[in-house]
Amino acid sequence: MTRQPGRMLGAVIGIAMGMALTLSMITIYAGFERTLDLTFTVVDRSDVTVGFARPVGEDAIFALRRIPGVEVVEPTRAVGAVLRNGRFSHQGAITGLTEAPELIRAIDSDYATIEMPENGIVLAKELAELLGITPGEMLTIEVMGGNQPVLEIPVVAIAQSLLGAPAYMGMEALNRALGEPGLASGAYLRIDTAHEQEIFAALRDMPMIAGVSLKSEMRTAFETLMNQGAGATRYVMGLVAFIITFGIVYNAARVAQAERARDLASLRVIGFHRGETAFVLLGELAVVTLLALPLGSLMGHFMSSAVAEGFSTELYQIPALFLPESHGYSALVVIAAALFSGWLVKRDLDRADITTALKTRE
Repeated sequence: MTRQPGRMLGAVIGIAMGMALTLSMITIYAGFERTLDLTFTVVDRSDVTVGFARPVGEDAIFALRRIPGVEVVEPTRAVGAVLRNGRFSHQGAITGLTEAPELIRAIDSDYATIEMPENGIVLAKELAELLGITPGEMLTIEVMGGNQPVLEIPVVAIAQSLLGAPAYMGMEALNRALGEPGLASGAYLRIDTAHEQEIFAALRDMPMIAGVSLKSEMRTAFETLMNQGAGATRYVMGLVAFIITFGIVYNAARVAQAERARDLASLRVIGFHRGETAFVLLGELAVVTLLALPLGSLMGHFMSSAVAEGFSTELYQIPALFLPESHGYSALVVIAAALFSGWLVKRDLDRADITTALKTRE
């Protein structure tokens, strides 16, 4: 090991890189699951989402509350708009929430509820970065429906969002800015599942309702979306990461065996047993692997952030979760690759022709 420190260092770095790639993919798998879990358990705590055919008044909300089995009704107002900040712009929607939202919430980086301000807008972190705007600055909003007013609204807070890039306002403040008080375009419902069929039957009979969505169906739809396109490549990359990790470990063992073929044969001639001879080579592989584990864990920590950012899109953001079990699983992958590579090398050592190896020139 000390005679060829360059090769030794190269093997350590190579195995560490393989572990880092494996760790980053395991982190991405956990990030996708965390995105779905946070979105549909922390941000959205409703059971059913109702969309109205057109903005409706408070009578429609009262009608929903009167349905047996409906426990909580939380109205919302969504308005299509172009958000502008200087030369930066984004076409999306502004979601108006109640003053203290319970079923659908804007959350901060600590996953605490951001209460809707009386005046001002709350932007998702990704949207704020896209627009290059910070709290306290004015945002130009070009409303795309109705009279298409152009509004100047201050940004009051930055929210944490993992699906989409939403913009939130207090529902009363949004309606007041539009000059349309008391209107709602949809509602979030918490229901008693024992009355689910009766509730859906009642909703279908209401002419002002354009669509009804179960949260479980929405989660399945988003999961399907995340498993298509760029999201699907995470499984391919996970397989590639495992193959690369095994290839690096196996290559390091093979190179060491080829360089020491004559030495190992000489040990057999002077009386070393097969196990003792293999220990000289496999002991080196074990040391190299153990040295690579902490380095790979450190490299994977930084690589995970870069890979998570690469997988994130406007539709969803993937967090880089640095979980202890992820480091443990990636280390087990490297150790398993080392054990299998060691077994293959030892099998070839046992089959090696000592005479041919001794005839090989240095």
